[in-house]
Amino acid sequence: MKKILLVLLEVLAIMSLLGCGTQKYVVNATGGYELDKKSYAAGEEVKAYFKYIATDTDYTFYCENEDVTIKTSYDNSIGYVITFTMPDHDVTLGVKSRNTMTIDFEADPAPPAAEPEPAPADNGSGIWKCPECGKMNAMLYCAECGSKKPGLD
Repeated sequence: MKKILLVLLEVLAIMSLLGCGTQKYVVNATGGYELDKKSYAAGEEVKAYFKYIATDTDYTFYCENEDVTIKTSYDNSIGYVITFTMPDHDVTLGVKSRNTMTIDFEADPAPPAAEPEPAPADNGSGIWKCPECGKMNAMLYCAECGSKKPGLD
């Protein structure tokens, strides 16, 4: 009987060292988060990564569970890193984004596009300037845009 008890104690000790039998809780992360794993034990540090960064956009990272405090940092090679200590229940992370690009209604509009210069007449050399893109050409069609040489109609 003592041997059985000793074996059971050894098995329980090994299981506790390996994390077997420890309650795991799920991190539900919506909106583009990446996690190292899906479930964590209470007290374990959780790192969530948010790599989908857009310019002119502000991000707000949040946890729907009031008892969880998240910390947010930024790493140029990874993106945003959100960390927290796993409580003894499931956790839901979310993200809100807002485009911060604005329109300056006072700015001068872009100048109108310049009219293309008329193509110079063929001076006998066979070189002509394309009236569409301005590229100099020696063939019947423009090498840049494919327009026909003027006067070939």
